[in-house]
Amino acid sequence: MLNSIFGMMNSPILLAAAERSPGVIVGPIAKLMGIIFNWVFNFIYSFTETGSLVLGIIVFTLLVKLVLFPLSYKQVKGTYKMQKLQPELNKIKAKYANKTDEESQRRMAFEIQEFQRENGASMLAGCLPMIIQLPILYALFYIFQQPYNYVEVINNVYTSIANAILGIDVAQRVEVFKPIILSKNMTMDLAVFSDVFNLVKHMGSADWNTALSTLGTSGTELASLIAQKHSIEYFFGLNLVTTAGLGFPGILVPICAGLSTFLSSKYMMSKQQNATGTGDEADMAAGMTKSMNVVMPIMMGVITINTPVALGIYWTLSNLFSIFQTWTVYKVLGAKDEKGELDLESKSDKKAKIADKNKKGAK
Repeated sequence: MLNSIFGMMNSPILLAAAERSPGVIVGPIAKLMGIIFNWVFNFIYSFTETGSLVLGIIVFTLLVKLVLFPLSYKQVKGTYKMQKLQPELNKIKAKYANKTDEESQRRMAFEIQEFQRENGASMLAGCLPMIIQLPILYALFYIFQQPYNYVEVINNVYTSIANAILGIDVAQRVEVFKPIILSKNMTMDLAVFSDVFNLVKHMGSADWNTALSTLGTSGTELASLIAQKHSIEYFFGLNLVTTAGLGFPGILVPICAGLSTFLSSKYMMSKQQNATGTGDEADMAAGMTKSMNVVMPIMMGVITINTPVALGIYWTLSNLFSIFQTWTVYKVLGAKDEKGELDLESKSDKKAKIADKNKKGAK
């Protein structure tokens, strides 16, 4: 069954689908992300060619997390504040402890929601960083799958390789590359630059080894360019611009993506659980947390099997940075809280103090 799946992945239909455009909605986002990533990559490439793509991914991930930091900080601060205001939240619940009728339960739910809203706790605020990341993730799929369309250096390398192939004697060119084209069930004219460029995009390490072995000394220039291509795109034996798949070492990427998602979800939701207290709502939240901690890691693991390795690395790094970011913010908030520099007083307490002050002033 796995052989049939992998066979389908190499079919002309799927190869054509893999080259589809990002579309009207994702296209502009991919273009913007591509410009930023190209700038990051060029900066890294000016220092080192080897591993420049994976280093670019690390720096780019860090930039995304920094841009989203204000939203993440607001979310974490709201959660931290709700933990400190838990006694007041429990007072609301205690007020309706012996009232089981539908109207009382509805009022309790409304008061809790109002209390949370007034004091900066918001479900939307918690989801917003993730919602914003979704179009970024989708755009990065195209950038990492088709880096030659977004990264100038990689495009230049692919162009040089295509020109080097066109510079080979026609008869030898056909002898070497025609079998590779046929093995991929593709139709190409080896005298047309665009077709040769397309061939370069679909050739793997085994194909290049076969071609260079057959070319011998005629492929010296080509061998140098392929070495340059590999030094950019490969990281510890992984081709970053091809799908991870189920083989080794590619399968490590989906495993890391799933595991990091599990750790991130568990850590973030444990913080949120501490702010929900006890009761039916907390039990429901705990049940949802357990479900999410199982479903999300599996889903991300499966998704990253069929996406570029680079995307799986980005997602893994993003999760690890999120854990570190949240841990750091909690440490900072805790330190400020100890020094009394953090405003953790509820809106209701503030209103009561103002009313009391006005009453004393009137006397």
